[in-house]
Amino acid sequence: MTDSNCENLIQNFLDSVYVLSHSKNSTDVYRTGIKHFTKFVQEQYQKSLKDIISAIKEERMDKYQILKDFVIYLDKAGKKPASIKIWVVGTKGFLKHCGIKIYYEDFKMTVRLPKRVHQREEPLTKEIILRIFNNVPAKLRTIILVATASGMRIGEIIQLKLSDVDFDSKPTKIRIRANITKTRESRETFLTVEATNSLKDYLTRFFEWKEDESNKNLQDLLIFGRTSKSYRKSNNDRKKTPQQNNSSILINSMKRHIENIPELSKLNENGRHMVHFHAFRKYFRTIVGNAVGRDYAEALMGHHFYLDTYYNLPEEKKREMYLQAEPFLTISD
Repeated sequence: MTDSNCENLIQNFLDSVYVLSHSKNSTDVYRTGIKHFTKFVQEQYQKSLKDIISAIKEERMDKYQILKDFVIYLDKAGKKPASIKIWVVGTKGFLKHCGIKIYYEDFKMTVRLPKRVHQREEPLTKEIILRIFNNVPAKLRTIILVATASGMRIGEIIQLKLSDVDFDSKPTKIRIRANITKTRESRETFLTVEATNSLKDYLTRFFEWKEDESNKNLQDLLIFGRTSKSYRKSNNDRKKTPQQNNSSILINSMKRHIENIPELSKLNENGRHMVHFHAFRKYFRTIVGNAVGRDYAEALMGHHFYLDTYYNLPEEKKREMYLQAEPFLTISD
């Protein structure tokens, strides 16, 4: 096997991963794992990646022992258990892609992965969210309201189009397209009156959206993409805006606006900031779960196990249950 063939194998493997999930994050994480593995075999065995693959295939080296040593190498380097696990999974998948058979029971008996330490996160409260509102611009306020009212992931929010939002429904309904979800399953969720009004104001201010009109020219609009008119004018096809870039811009923007406020910028036990976009999703899960039941909350959030039960509910019942939870989801009483 040549170096070129090895590079092609890596790319083919990453392409196959992308076909399954259509997630750039997944391919990036697996690519990182393979890079760590390549560095590991060079340092540990003074071999290239192609040489180690050949040695394993020719049974000159034990694949399970190599993977065990790889875990130890990453652990000594201070890598987090969650990262070690996903990098080893990616490396194991790549070796299988190269034609190396790895049996689950043998792997489990030999390779011990470090246990993930679960540390407590301080939950968001209505009071904390109100303080965030007072320190961030209008666009971020609207995104936070949409997140806390709908339970959507930030990656789903930044890919919403105007055509996905049904303002005529009571409560406002959001149809989340399968191609923008983590599970590749379409679903529906709702918005509170508060979040609906904030979204309408935002659309009116930045995109000249008009209530009671068709707004046909805006239907393919990525609602939470770039709002600069000069940017939109020079980038007519806004669908090409990279999702990951939009997400990073919003995450960094929120950090920047709250970093000088001690109560909002403090860290949890796990070293992560208390205020982050996934925390709004957790807030939604807690509030809706307490108000109308966990299963309903999990279904709106897009957790696969609960979706079938949700879709068996009559449409009127779905709306009724959300309206029961709405008072508790409303932030600005």
